[in-house]
Amino acid sequence: MEKQPFSLLSLIRYLKPYWHWVLLAPFAMFLEAYMDLLQPALMKRIVDDGVMASDQALVFRTGLQMFCYALLGACGGCLCTYFSSKAAMGFGNDVRKALFFRIQQLAFEQTDRFTAGSLTVRLTSDIGTLQFLVISLTRMLLRSPFLLFGSIVFVIRTDWHLALPLLLSAPLLIFAVVCWMRKLIPLFQKRLEQSDSLNAKMQETLIGIRVVKAFDTEKGEASRFEVLNRALSDTDLKSGYLHSTLGPALSLIQHLTVVVILIVAAYEANSGLVKAGEIAAIVNWVSQVMMSLIHLSFMTMHFSRAVISAHRVLEVLETEPAIRDGEEKNAPEDGSVEFRDVTFAYPGSSGLPVLEHISFKAPMGTHIAIVGATGSGKTTLLNLLARFYEPDSGEILVGGRSIRTYALDSLRSIMGIVLQNPRLFAGTVFENVRWGRPDASDEEVEDVLRIAQADRFVSRFPQRGATNVAQGGVSLSGGQKQRLSIARALIREPKILIFDDATSAVDPVTERLIWDSIRARFRRTTVLSVAQRASSLQAADRILVLEKGRIVGFGTHDELLQNCEIYKEIIDSQITPTDRKEGV
Repeated sequence: MEKQPFSLLSLIRYLKPYWHWVLLAPFAMFLEAYMDLLQPALMKRIVDDGVMASDQALVFRTGLQMFCYALLGACGGCLCTYFSSKAAMGFGNDVRKALFFRIQQLAFEQTDRFTAGSLTVRLTSDIGTLQFLVISLTRMLLRSPFLLFGSIVFVIRTDWHLALPLLLSAPLLIFAVVCWMRKLIPLFQKRLEQSDSLNAKMQETLIGIRVVKAFDTEKGEASRFEVLNRALSDTDLKSGYLHSTLGPALSLIQHLTVVVILIVAAYEANSGLVKAGEIAAIVNWVSQVMMSLIHLSFMTMHFSRAVISAHRVLEVLETEPAIRDGEEKNAPEDGSVEFRDVTFAYPGSSGLPVLEHISFKAPMGTHIAIVGATGSGKTTLLNLLARFYEPDSGEILVGGRSIRTYALDSLRSIMGIVLQNPRLFAGTVFENVRWGRPDASDEEVEDVLRIAQADRFVSRFPQRGATNVAQGGVSLSGGQKQRLSIARALIREPKILIFDDATSAVDPVTERLIWDSIRARFRRTTVLSVAQRASSLQAADRILVLEKGRIVGFGTHDELLQNCEIYKEIIDSQITPTDRKEGV
């Protein structure tokens, strides 16, 4: 997508619900601007017809009229600001919602490509820039040209000779703005990219702060952060310097123009061609012209920044999700699972498949344990079943139908998923469990907490289920987080349970109790679990052994001990010397 002003036009649709505010703002602005244009004319009248003629009554009447006009202008300005803010805030709210919704629709490979830091900046800073542009467009963009041309008309009507220096200085102002903008626009783009990198680094460090402290790498992280922070600061300094020099340069041109006009006016005053009040009025109008040009120059700068931000927002909004909904809106009727010759390689990887020609069946109600060395493709297999990624070839079936035919929410509605690194959210224990099903009753939550063996530690909390959990679950141990995550998956009453090493932080006794409770309560639920412990593997009906992305064994624990050397090695590695002496 090219960074063109058309990016902004593509976002106009988000302003449509607020068209009445967009139309009302210019009307209020015209009232304010017109009152500003009339003020110098009234001042001229006070000086020439009041002060010079010693007519105090006229001075009082005209002064009162100026006050009333100023009051009307202030009302118009306040209304314009209110109307434009309503339009801008509504626009920003809708764009932000649409962007957040689209981010949630994107596949993992797409969010990884954008990076979390960049997406955060687009949701906040970029949309803030667009909101400011909407306010400026509905206020200053119309106000400045109106004051500009209106003031020029008044100056020409009063004394066209004095309008010549004004008309000659305008091209000089425009030339100065163009020169500065050619240097500033690349810096705007560079700054946003550096802000993305800095934000990503900050998020990475804060999320992994315990690892940073555990390995005593605070200084190293601070040093890496400083490199990114310094680069951003240097860019800010460059753009700030250019920005700060533009204002004085434009002001210099403005003041020089006023000086030239005053010199010409003094000559005409000596010749009796112009009155003192007319000179004062013309100087005011000239100031309005120059200020309007300065405002337009800054508007051009904001517009350029907004074009870049609009491009970045649209880049995400117009990215079609790599994984699309199927036409079937109804959820699968049962939880049977089948992989048919599935092959998959991660996008952007070296091209080597993570999984190759995977085929197996898991009838409804069976428990399939998946085992293998690190990097053998265990987690990837579960991610494919949940359609977090699409296989390169082959087919995955749930309930006898390809998972591609189901709408994503329909497919995932029958699944309870516990990821390898369980993630909890800020809120109470009960609120975290209800993430699985918001309408669950307290009794249902307490029931799944018992099944997940989480009621033991929850009952010891001061407020039990109403106890707050810190963001990310940092106030809980690894085993506690896993058990709450299991309860969150079970509350859905799923037809398919996906456990990615979900009990690795739980002791073997508790793990056995969890599996016994699940088997007793969810007899018709199909379970696919990544596991390494022999006790976990023996609890499964069938065991799938992976090696370098291929199936090298599939059967019961006893069968695999007899005919799968890799599985035998995994089990033997868990037997201690004491066990061997005792004949285990």
